[in-house]
Amino acid sequence: MAIYLILWFIAIPDRYHTYNEVDSELQVITQTYPAITHLDTIGFSATDSLPIFALKISDNPNSEEDEPAVLYNGAHHAGELLGVEICMYMINDLVSKYTIDSTIKKWIDSTQIWVVPIVNPDGHNIVTSGIDTIWRRNTRDNNNNGQFDIVDGVDLNRNYDFLWETAGSSDSSSKNYRGPSPFSESETRAIKELTDKENFVFDICYHSANVSVSEVVYYPWKWGSNFSPDHFVISGIAKNIAQSIVNEAGNGTYVFGWGNAESGGMARNWFYGKKGTISFTTEVGESSTPPAEKVDTIAARNLPGAYYLLDRVHGSGITGCITDSITDEPLIAEVRILEAYSESLAPRMSDSAYGRYRRILTQGKYTVNAIKTGYDTARIDSVEVVDNLPTILNIKLHKLGIEEAGIKDLGVFQIYPNPVIGKTEIKFFFPIQAFSLKIYDISGREVKMRIMESQKTDYYSVRLDSKNLKTGIYFVKAKGYKTEKIIKLID
Repeated sequence: MAIYLILWFIAIPDRYHTYNEVDSELQVITQTYPAITHLDTIGFSATDSLPIFALKISDNPNSEEDEPAVLYNGAHHAGELLGVEICMYMINDLVSKYTIDSTIKKWIDSTQIWVVPIVNPDGHNIVTSGIDTIWRRNTRDNNNNGQFDIVDGVDLNRNYDFLWETAGSSDSSSKNYRGPSPFSESETRAIKELTDKENFVFDICYHSANVSVSEVVYYPWKWGSNFSPDHFVISGIAKNIAQSIVNEAGNGTYVFGWGNAESGGMARNWFYGKKGTISFTTEVGESSTPPAEKVDTIAARNLPGAYYLLDRVHGSGITGCITDSITDEPLIAEVRILEAYSESLAPRMSDSAYGRYRRILTQGKYTVNAIKTGYDTARIDSVEVVDNLPTILNIKLHKLGIEEAGIKDLGVFQIYPNPVIGKTEIKFFFPIQAFSLKIYDISGREVKMRIMESQKTDYYSVRLDSKNLKTGIYFVKAKGYKTEKIIKLID
């Protein structure tokens, strides 16, 4: 796009990275630390087709490991340069200390850390080149006149697909213009596609607006009169992030507070509402572009807040893998923590590679449901979560009415009496091998029952003693037969 007009000028100190300097520095970092870094282009800017870079820091950076992922990003808003500087400072701190700091080594070895320093490359260039040093948006040509002017651009932080119609403004000349449609901008689509792939547990979006309230950590959310269903978890994490960051005056720390669901940082709300990523907006410093001599100290003071998440992601919560009870194949299933559930949130899903789910929680007891079409719902009560360690809960889901792959369907078998009190008899009309008979509870876990075999003249009989089984629903699987259900009543 041709650029004709200088809109607003404030000299940007050389200490701040230009886009090209970020590009060059990231290239050098990946060449210097190839064992723990991978530089990815996750998309391109809307106007100038500049690569949107994402650096992955991990002990196996070219592999998708079964590890929690955390995202940090800067410069949704073009003129908020401190986010870029914190991201770059953090990258250099992590990679340079990997071999000399045991804590950083632990984080990198056990976590997939992603950093997107510049979400908005076109807008960042407008600012750092001096064309308009307080520019906010990207550079979409809203009036289609082929040149950059004051009515152009979309506020990327209002372009996410969560309550989009309430975010920002529909007026294309507004600094908060939300765009013609959700994810209309290639920059926000790049973040979406990365998030879809990586299933981030945590995210921090760094901002540095010249506003009346700064040095604050916002978390999702208050929606009308209601806090989010995870408020009891998220508010405590926001508090710990904020209290880890010393403020500019040196007389306290950052503060924390909820943000509105219907307005403000819609990237934060989309991450949480649609993807299950616990996301925070950190408003850094006391101005959008502080003097050069303050940049490093502001970045250094923000690192403890960022790094808190690399510990917390391995702390209190519930994690495990959802698999098919027969084949052990990983399953994409919805996982509900009933004490932190709302229909207003998109389903929290396990991943496709491992069937892995992760939920950050506080100490206590929780009820977990695993739900997948074609499988029986698993419900696990009183799952205990302790301080500082994740609770491992692997769940096997039982697929109903489907015979084992490659095995001829021999039909059904009869269970009588059913419902069961005490003992019951299973009649098979073709012989089976006793070891192939399996009993599963509603969560897909195999249970042991006393089995007594006997051969009848016209059928094969197995008697089951359910004396030691709890009341509930169980499933009988025999090789070559379709699955049948047993209901156990109180003895």
